[in-house]
Amino acid sequence: MLFNSGIFVVFFAIFLPLFLVVRHNVFQRNLLLIVASYVFYGWWDPRFLILVAVSTSVDYIAALGAAGKVVRVIDRVWSAAFLAVTTICSLAFASPDDAWIGALVAGGIAAGGVATHFIDRLPAERRRKYWLGLSLVVNLGILAFFKYFNFFAASLVEAVSLTGWNPGVVTLSITLPVGLSFYTFQAISRTMDSYRGRFDPGYSIINYAAFHAFFPQLVAGPIERAAHLMPQFETVRRIDTQQVATGSLLFLWGLYQKVVIADNVAPLANAVFQDPTSQTGAATLVGVLAFTFQIYCDFCGYSNMARGLARVIGFDLMINFNLPYFSRTPSEFWTRWHISLSSWLRDYLYIPLGGNRRGTLGMYRNLMITMLLGGLWHGAGWSFVAWGGFHGAIQVLYRVAKIDALIDTCNRLSVRSVAIQGTAWLVTMSLIMIGWVFFRARTFGNAADVLGALLSPTGYEWPAFVPLLKYVAPLIAVEIYQRARHIVEPLIVGPFLVRYTAALTTLLTILLFSAKGGQEFIYFDF
Repeated sequence: MLFNSGIFVVFFAIFLPLFLVVRHNVFQRNLLLIVASYVFYGWWDPRFLILVAVSTSVDYIAALGAAGKVVRVIDRVWSAAFLAVTTICSLAFASPDDAWIGALVAGGIAAGGVATHFIDRLPAERRRKYWLGLSLVVNLGILAFFKYFNFFAASLVEAVSLTGWNPGVVTLSITLPVGLSFYTFQAISRTMDSYRGRFDPGYSIINYAAFHAFFPQLVAGPIERAAHLMPQFETVRRIDTQQVATGSLLFLWGLYQKVVIADNVAPLANAVFQDPTSQTGAATLVGVLAFTFQIYCDFCGYSNMARGLARVIGFDLMINFNLPYFSRTPSEFWTRWHISLSSWLRDYLYIPLGGNRRGTLGMYRNLMITMLLGGLWHGAGWSFVAWGGFHGAIQVLYRVAKIDALIDTCNRLSVRSVAIQGTAWLVTMSLIMIGWVFFRARTFGNAADVLGALLSPTGYEWPAFVPLLKYVAPLIAVEIYQRARHIVEPLIVGPFLVRYTAALTTLLTILLFSAKGGQEFIYFDF
């Protein structure tokens, strides 16, 4: 179910009155959120709900155990029952040919019972580590199978074939569940924070299941930390007219970014990446710029819609994008782009690897490993690994050259400062766009063709940029204003008449200039 679809309008129109009726009762409200979230997610494929339930059931008890709490028999019963009921309900809407999934889940529940019995017999400190290990094995195992099995199988065969033996590629027909990476990382972070003593998990599986499957951010984030979002599911949330108004305007702005900008510039990018060898230099540059804006407006638009929806019903989600294309260095870019993922990688990968505590070379190594794995997180392909490695390499180069430190000294308004910061921004944006070529191309040959076409001396006339500028120029103007005034949400500031005019203009633009047909959100694939 897409936020920009008619069925979602119907879904939310049914959900909201029911939510308002039960919102003062935490149990009833969270139960409604679970049902609504499962309907929202199961609309793609009801079988996907079983994976959400597996992660929920495992991490519900794993976080308790990792925190050093007693995992009672009743907790295990609730965990197993939740998974069993979800499986039965999901298969009721699936094909009869999928009945084998029920037997697989039953076997998994039995295996889980044996595993937890073994964990209970361990000393206290080892017990906590094994509970954490259970969460990591299950969550990362599911992620590896659905997202990376075919990729690693094909890569292994290619590597073996270099010896002269070709065993053939063994692949499976696997459908990647929508948003699997997002809710997997969110579940892992909660259990890890429980193990580290940074979060105190509760005994209510209903509260946790509502947090885990919260439909505004289930399929594409933000990847929330339990310490921030989980307490909101344990209390009655206040809703006032200001929240509803600002949440609605934030959703409206996100919808504009998605259906007016991202979806309209997508064909410009597609034309270039599908056949780069036949493009002029200007057309290729337009295509790369188009994808640069497409992926930003697509994902930032989703995040804004998610945050807006959550705010309307009283919940607060973290900011996931903060004007990333104004970044002057690659490091600054990653503090502004997909903030929930970049901070997750920092806290749960870079720092555990040693961060900057292992000397300069160790810091560079840890940074490269983090960015390489961050690239692989985005997709099962070597081009994604190359994209991550590229970003890791340029961050290392910037640190070696101490460019970030130089930029930090240029805070005063002077000709030298403006020149340095302007040049740094131009170089950084050029590097980011080169990275996007590898991200979008998916194969090295295609990326090479696009980069080669960029160097073509022909066809660099300004009219080639008009189809792109007519969609992105308003966004650029708005974001320059946001940057100058330090504004995060553009439609909620200024006098009432200004806000009213801006909101009405945005709404009319959506109605008149939305791309026909529309497209799914890019990050649904990750």
